[in-house]
Amino acid sequence: MKTTDLRMFTEAWIWLALARTMLLFLPFRKLAPILGKKTFPAQGEAEGLHYSKDRLRCIGTAIRRAGKRSPWRTECFEQALAGKLMLKARRMNSTVFFGVSKNMQKGNFNAHAWLQCGNHVVTGNKHLEQFTVIACFKS
Repeated sequence: MKTTDLRMFTEAWIWLALARTMLLFLPFRKLAPILGKKTFPAQGEAEGLHYSKDRLRCIGTAIRRAGKRSPWRTECFEQALAGKLMLKARRMNSTVFFGVSKNMQKGNFNAHAWLQCGNHVVTGNKHLEQFTVIACFKS
């Protein structure tokens, strides 16, 4: 692992720890301002086009790698929150999306969170077409 990859991995691991702690101890009404201003999905997607896709890809990769090596839960919401915090630290705007889908086989709903910067999905990019956006927060 290169030095820059190791630094990014370490940073992502720390942000994931902070995100997990926040999700454990803060109610959503306290987390919402950290996520940004509640908005409509179409408003959150167009901004951020001037950001480097390589940098966004590097952040997403670091979060996924750090999540796999963390002893605590690092599911989609933790990853989206950690990514949001990493991007905020770099003064980069992004949008956190929350979506739901119905599991036809089990008859229940699945929830998912993902982070997007411009048109680039930073975290949670698998099977997005299955989810209907119910809320998004942009900063």
